[in-house]
Order: sequence, then structure tokens, then C-alpha cells
Amino acid sequence: MPRVQSIQMRVLLWGWGVLIAGLALAFWRYSSTLDDETARDFERDTQAKLETVQWLLDRSGPFAEPRDRQDFLHSLAGSMGMRISLIEGGKVVADTSVPYAEIGKLDDHSNRPEVLASLGGEVGQAMRHSATLDRDMIYMAKKLPGKGGAPDAVLRLAAPVSQVRMHLQRMRWALFAAMVPLLLGSGVLLWLLSRTITSGIAQFTEAAQAIGDGDYRRKILFYPAAEFQPLAEAINRMAKKIKKNVKIIENQRGELWAMFEGMSEGVMVLDSGGRILHVNPALSSIFPRAHEFIGRAPLEATMSLEIQNIVDSIMAGETSESVNRQIELKDRHCAEMTVVPFRDHKYRPRVILVFHDTSEQKRVERVLRDFVANASHQLRTPLTSIRGYAETLLDSPPEDDAKRREFLEIIHANAVHMAKVIGGMFALAKSERDGKRASELTASVAQAMDHALKNASFAAQDKNIAIELAPLPEDLPPTATDPDGLLQIIDSIVDNAIKYSPEGTKVSIEAESDGQSVILRFADQGPGISAENQKRIFERFFRADGNGVDGAGSAGLGLAICRHIARNYGGEVWVESPTDEATGTGSVFTVRLPVA
Repeated sequence: MPRVQSIQMRVLLWGWGVLIAGLALAFWRYSSTLDDETARDFERDTQAKLETVQWLLDRSGPFAEPRDRQDFLHSLAGSMGMRISLIEGGKVVADTSVPYAEIGKLDDHSNRPEVLASLGGEVGQAMRHSATLDRDMIYMAKKLPGKGGAPDAVLRLAAPVSQVRMHLQRMRWALFAAMVPLLLGSGVLLWLLSRTITSGIAQFTEAAQAIGDGDYRRKILFYPAAEFQPLAEAINRMAKKIKKNVKIIENQRGELWAMFEGMSEGVMVLDSGGRILHVNPALSSIFPRAHEFIGRAPLEATMSLEIQNIVDSIMAGETSESVNRQIELKDRHCAEMTVVPFRDHKYRPRVILVFHDTSEQKRVERVLRDFVANASHQLRTPLTSIRGYAETLLDSPPEDDAKRREFLEIIHANAVHMAKVIGGMFALAKSERDGKRASELTASVAQAMDHALKNASFAAQDKNIAIELAPLPEDLPPTATDPDGLLQIIDSIVDNAIKYSPEGTKVSIEAESDGQSVILRFADQGPGISAENQKRIFERFFRADGNGVDGAGSAGLGLAICRHIARNYGGEVWVESPTDEATGTGSVFTVRLPVA
């Protein structure tokens, strides 16, 4: 093996040595002529630019003002990347590297070599240090014959020596860059040639390293001798078996990850340092920004010192048992937390936190308590009144028939109120219990509207209120609701409009469809609803006047039932008030229901 490596190294060194010597000779030969060629190219290029500038001056002149000529040459110099000067009688009359106001301060140029040579009829050329620009420059000048009695002038172009040197340097680097790939390519070819000597053993080594790195697809297909065949087959069988076991592990890992991601409970996994390692999507419903705190302490993600203290105690080894705790979070969120400690493969403490959001459960319990309390309050007052007047009629009935009738009317009004409270509670419970899909339901708006207006006709006549129903569109589609539910919605809103509208006013109703929904609008001329009450008017048992019982027996459940039923069908109910800004009166209740 050492001898094989020595031969391989010799092939590389000798091959590279011969190639480098040949390239070095070619580089030296090329560099010796590069300066002369570059200088000649520069002379030809500058002379061509002189001819161009002279031609442009002839076509553009004469100039009205000397400054116009200065500006014209300055624009040419910017595009050519060179300094342009115009000299008359040894005096500089235009120069693109000097402001026009300072041209008169320049030295006399009549004795400059390139100027003298150009006046003699040649193209003058010189290289020297420029005091004006403080750098080495290459100058080239040409005589311009005067026109119309004007004196002869000299047109001079100048470029920094560094520009020429930079050009030479770029060409040398280009030559060097061309040699580098040649050297690398030859090295690769020499390496491939020498590698055939030890390719068999190298393949064994690579296959073993690949298996160690997790690439179990690698197989040994070539071996230098028959003695290596059993070893090659053994390594191939080992790789195949390991690959099969790894697939099983990866499948199990994928199943666990899918369970982790799909859990309805929020899960937070901590590493051995007590920092967040993983969180699942469900945790975002409890801690919306938890995924942004990967690698940080649970306190930063949860803002709960209680959770952090439990984690710290487990990481410190103070407890090894699971911990169950009810925790309260901000925004009235509640969660049931289970903290499970375990040990990793290095026996370091790790923690998994599982959060079950109980906010909805707590909210339902709170709503139930409020519901029972409100219902009790709504029923207690009329029941007490009924009991009191009934006992009065039994124990000491009034002799006056009108008084007895008054007592009976009060008892009847309170009984009606209790009936409406109980009826509303049953309707609300029914709307929450009915769980049919909207796609399975259909109801005619025209039929429901006709039935509802007949139901409201007597109450409207008592208050001399006109109910105006705009003609329904012929193509008005049915709604994706239950017929009884649609009737309950219209009944509740019309009853509410009649109840709060002054006598002698009107209630306007119209319907339309946008193709996706049916929109019903109910406009009344009653007292406006304040912005604060608009937020609560659809709450259960809420009454804007604050009374528990009124002459109509209102229970404060009608609009709550209306909105709840509409939302069960995927719709919505809202109010806009007041409609008359001047008087602060009028309201429009709008119902949007999906099309069947």
C-alpha cells in the first residue's frame, strides 16, 4: 500500500512539474511582448479618439461662447474616459479637468514636448507627471489648422498611466486565470489515472464510510480480486438490513410526528436545558406566539410564572411525578395543564407539557350560570306580582268590579310575560339543539314573510302601525334554513319593530339576493339605539329600557334567539341606528342568510 501511494504521488508531481514548466515558459514569452502590444494599442486608440474629437469639433463649431466649447469637450471627455485640452498659442483655452473659471491660471504649454511635436506636423506623444492632476499621464496631441484667420490650435488627449498599467495587469491576470483551469484539469486527469491503482480498496473504504454516515443505498460492485468477494457481499447484506430497520424507525417517527401535529391538545416539548424544543400547531390557540420562542424558556412563550416554576422544580430533580394543574391565562383563557417528566438516552431530565384548552367549557359554565340567574330574575318579579295580587283577591277581594278587573289584568300581563320568557328559553334551547347542516335545509322567504305579517297584524293594528313589504324579486332564491327557524327570525324582528315604534308610524321590509346570500332589511321609526346598546342588544335578557317586565310582556330573548338561529345557519344579524341623524330615531335590522 505505501508503494502504491508513492507511485500515485510521483505521477502527480512529475505530470504537474512538466506542465508548470511549459506554462511558465509560455507566460514569460507572452509577457515580454505584452507591454509593446499594449502601448501600440493605446496609441492607435488614442489617435482614433483624436480624429473623432477633431471631427466633432469641426461639425459642432464655431461656438458662440468659450464656455460652450468647454462644456462640449467636457461631455466628450466623460464618454471617452480621457482628459481633453485645447491649446492656442501655448495658452490653454479649454480643459476638461479644470473648472472654466480657473483655465486662465494654467501654465504656458508652448514648450510641452507633445505640443511642439504636433506643431511640427506630427502626432505628439509624451509621458510625464501632471502638476494639475498630481499623477503620471500619457499625452497625445495633434495640430488643428486655424479657420477664417484664426491661429492654429493643438488638440491634446491625456490618460492616466495607471489606466494603461491596469489594462496590462488585467491581461496578465486573464492569462494567469486561463492557466489555472488547465493546471486543475490536468491534475484531475492525472489523479484519475493514478487512482485506478487503488480503486478497489478505495471503494470498500467509501462504502463503509457511507454506511456509517447513513447512506445505506451504497453497494460494492467492484473489487480488485476474488478474495474480496465474501467481504463485499457481507457489507452489502449489512447495508440492506440496516436500511430496512431504519425505514421502520422512520415510519414510526412519522406516525408519532403526525399524531403530535394533529393533536387537539397543545403540546410543548422541552430539551434537557429546560428550553422549548418543539411545539405543535394546537398550542397556538392557547399561546399564539409560542412557535416564535423555540430555544427559549417556557416563561417567555407563556408569560406564566407558575408554569416556569413547575418546570424548574422538575428539571432540578425535586419531583419525578406528573403534575396536573388548572391554570388561568390572560384574556380569560383557561387551560388544564399536564406536565410529564422523562429521561432521554443520556439520562438527562426532559419535560413534555400538554395543555387542554378549557376556555370554552368555562365560558359555557359561566353562560349557564348567567342564564339561570337571569331567568330566575325574569321569572321572580312577575311570579311575586301574580302571587301578591292573587292572595289579595282571595283574602280581601275589592268590592269594586273595576278594581278586581285591574288586578286580574295585572295577573294576566305577568302570566303572559312568564309564558314569553319560558317560550323564548325553549326556542333558544331548540336552536342550540338542532344541528342539521345548512346544505340539507330550504325555506321559502315569501311563505315565511306572509305568515309572519299575519302574526303581527293584530299588534300593528293596535298601534296603528303600517307594515310595508316591498315586492319580492321574482328570482329570490330560498334560504338554507329550516322554515320554522326562518319564521322565528322574521317574527322576532317584526315584533321588536312594532313594540318600539311610535303609534301611527310604519315598518318597511325589503328582500334581495346577491347570489350567495339572501338579505332581509327591516326599517322602523322607533327611538334610535345608542352605540353602546347596539353591542349588547342581541344578548340574552338584555333590554335597552332596563325594565324587567313591560306592558307587552317582553322577556329580552327575541333578538338573542334571532341572532343565534341565524348564526346556526351560517348567517348573521346586525343593526344600524339611528337612520335619521337629525332626530336620532330609526333603526334598520339586517339579516343575511345563505342561499339553499
